[in-house]
Amino acid sequence: MSKRKKLRQKLRNNPKNATLQELQTLLTAYGFVLSRVRGSHYIFEYESGNITEQVIIPVHGRKVKWVYTQIVTETIDSLFPESSDEENEEDDE
Repeated sequence: MSKRKKLRQKLRNNPKNATLQELQTLLTAYGFVLSRVRGSHYIFEYESGNITEQVIIPVHGRKVKWVYTQIVTETIDSLFPESSDEENEEDDE
């Protein structure tokens, strides 16, 4: 199992204890780019062909609220279904 798949699974199973660093690692692993920071809001964007997606994560304190972790995992799940992750792992071997 790849590191990004483990992190994806960890955040899906326990969204209440996520940090900004974990979410940023996961998003950048799937091709998102931190486009800008406005105050306490971190704005990540993904663009591939005609697909564009934006995720905004407000950070207040050490942990990110669980609802934003859930938004991140749902966005990644919609763009990159888990079956495509398994195919990519087989290609790497």
